Amino acid sequence: MNYQEVLKNAARSMVRFKNPHHLLRMIARFIAKEVHLTHASILLHDSVRNRYIFIDSKGELKIPVRLIRVDADHPLIRCLQGKCEVRILKKDVLSLRHLDDILNHFHTSPVSKLEVQKIIDLMKALKASLCVPSIYRGELLGVLILGTKRSGGDFTDEEISHFQTLAHDAAMTIKTAAYQMELLERNKQLEEQVTEITRLRKKEQETYYQIMLSLAEEVREKDDSTFGHLAAVEKLGVMTAEEMGMDLNGKKRDVLIAGLRLHDIGKIGIPDAILKKEDSLNQEEWVIMKQHAAKGAKILAPLADFKEVAEIVHCHHEFYDGKGYPRGLKGDQIPIESAIISVVDAFHAMVSERCYKKGYPLEFAIHELESNSGRQFHPKVVEAFMSVLKTKMLGYYEARMHEIHGNNAIHERKAS
Repeated sequence: MNYQEVLKNAARSMVRFKNPHHLLRMIARFIAKEVHLTHASILLHDSVRNRYIFIDSKGELKIPVRLIRVDADHPLIRCLQGKCEVRILKKDVLSLRHLDDILNHFHTSPVSKLEVQKIIDLMKALKASLCVPSIYRGELLGVLILGTKRSGGDFTDEEISHFQTLAHDAAMTIKTAAYQMELLERNKQLEEQVTEITRLRKKEQETYYQIMLSLAEEVREKDDSTFGHLAAVEKLGVMTAEEMGMDLNGKKRDVLIAGLRLHDIGKIGIPDAILKKEDSLNQEEWVIMKQHAAKGAKILAPLADFKEVAEIVHCHHEFYDGKGYPRGLKGDQIPIESAIISVVDAFHAMVSERCYKKGYPLEFAIHELESNSGRQFHPKVVEAFMSVLKTKMLGYYEARMHEIHGNNAIHERKAS
């Protein structure tokens, strides 16, 4: 028989198998068929129970695989691991014929004879004439249990050498497959952990965001606005962005809406005495009031998914001409979302009723936005806002203005 060709065929077959059990079943079937044995069986180490179990048995004398379990401290296993008290391995394999010779013709101690007899008894129970260890880096992974040749002859040294090569290749393939399965399992566990962390983080972020929304509403109450609320600013802002042709798909829309809702969140840290002061703010008070943009950005910092929102909030009082606060940005240095908030918030502030004023008439608010376009406000935002106001919201605001003012003259105090 051309054993080199047989081994090449076996090696090619091993590559296809990822599951160690499937691989060992293939080996047992391969040996029984190609080497013409009465049967071939496989013992595999069960690391959980520290014993060796039958994986498969092939051939005309195959053994029911569920009937036999071999403990790790059995003399057969210990000898294949190189832990025997006497040298009973021949060419690093266990041969039933060689063991019979040892027991009958060589002088050994009673203890050693008992050990040898236990190995012989087990091999006969397994119908094994040869046991070949499958070892990887000193670890006995399994055992090839080989029956007799159908021809009745003994195994040659060449045949034993090829069995050992096959067992060695199988050990490497088994260990590689085991490593791959372990790696896949670890990756799966890691993915599950990452998924759970992501879920908890998202829940935490959502909770924090809801807290921020509640605080934003509280700010509006502190600011004592009785005409409209955050929903009005949000609606105007989104409609203005759409009029400008901005892409509001997915997260971009979320970012804009969050900025519109949370732009004044920093006022939660401003004293009521300043927020609700009916007279004009003095210089010291105005310095404190202007801190709310930076405070808002700092409050939003824990929202990792909303870093853009924090920057938008930080910039919503910057002026197009660079004379705003807190950083003196100008033109395109200012996020366009901040520029939109600046326009719609100023408009809403002017037409809203506060503790210190009634809302200004619609015509006054429109005039203020248009006259400050290119200075305080972004010209393109003002243009888009005016288009939205005149085509979609004018009737609504005219009706609200009539409710507030009736025929009263406008108050002189300008919205802050």
